Amino acid sequence: MSSTINIQKYESRTWRSAFVHYAVDWNETIQIADTKYIAYGAGPGANKRFVHVELCETTNYEKFKRSYEKYVRLLAKILKDNGLSVEKSLWTHYDVTKYHGGTDHEDPLDYLRSHGVSESQFRADVRRAYNNGDVSVPNKPSNPGKPTSNVKGIAYVLGYNVNLRKGPGTDYSVIRQLNKPEAYQVWGEKDGWLNLGGDQWVYNNSFYIKFEKKESVNTIAGKRVVSKADNLRFYDSPSWQDKDVAGTLDAGLGFAIDKKVMVNRFPQYRVHNSKGKTFYITASEKYVSVK
Repeated sequence: MSSTINIQKYESRTWRSAFVHYAVDWNETIQIADTKYIAYGAGPGANKRFVHVELCETTNYEKFKRSYEKYVRLLAKILKDNGLSVEKSLWTHYDVTKYHGGTDHEDPLDYLRSHGVSESQFRADVRRAYNNGDVSVPNKPSNPGKPTSNVKGIAYVLGYNVNLRKGPGTDYSVIRQLNKPEAYQVWGEKDGWLNLGGDQWVYNNSFYIKFEKKESVNTIAGKRVVSKADNLRFYDSPSWQDKDVAGTLDAGLGFAIDKKVMVNRFPQYRVHNSKGKTFYITASEKYVSVK
């Protein structure tokens, strides 16, 4: 367990190699340095580009809830104060690993997941805080029952204020509400309800949920994936590591899709070029489109 005070003391000694602008824990938010200074927290590709915010880790769920809300609200404030959007300007360390390289960290995503918060929920919470809404952290999981079917896939939220409940039924309390365009991994099914991990359940109603089963995910084979941005990296193998980068694509260029795969919990397309050579590229709708 580390606190903001510990981080501040550490970085006062190591600022040339390890340095962030803000640190957040369950008690307070500390600004370690003015954002006009370059940080040393996410590799050379990101150090000059971003305001760096460190979320202190704890195994205590109540402390996590307090620190998470402070963290989300700080991120939203930094973005809003600088006229930046959540969609384009909220980057995790994992995004830097994938798209800039120079680092191999994945924080804070693994830590957030350990407390039941997915990347989609995290981004949605920052968006709500950005728009002066509430940050709703779910209660600690209470294991209301296991799925009766191991159906897996992805649930795409098509509507707004869709109830996420603590169990497969309307008698279970509401954890929070889901909104378009969030998407979640589905781990099982019970009585028409989809399990989104732990005790998180949503009803599979086609009016507001599009459930794409795992076996149908690869129906995109033969279509073309096209980059939305310049310098988008693609890989020789299913990986996000610098050593496996095969090259980059500029906006408007792409490959033919073979299938969709999961790589370290994130989707990629296995693709091939006109010569039949196989590569791998992100499947995130933020960076690519399928035509």
